[in-house]
Amino acid sequence: MAKKYLSERGIEFEEIDVTANPDKVQELVEVSGQLGVPVIAVDDEIIIGFDRTHLDDALAA
Repeated sequence: MAKKYLSERGIEFEEIDVTANPDKVQELVEVSGQLGVPVIAVDDEIIIGFDRTHLDDALAA
């Protein structure tokens, strides 16, 4: 859902598959404090999970 949402709005993003890269799992935990996905970074704000309202607010800022 997050990829579709961002793509439909023309927002560039980098997708990182943590299941294919174990080193990225540690980075995910360091950034978000958990293993939940997706983790979306908008500038310095970290959004865990697909929270459309939170994402809209972060992108509008």
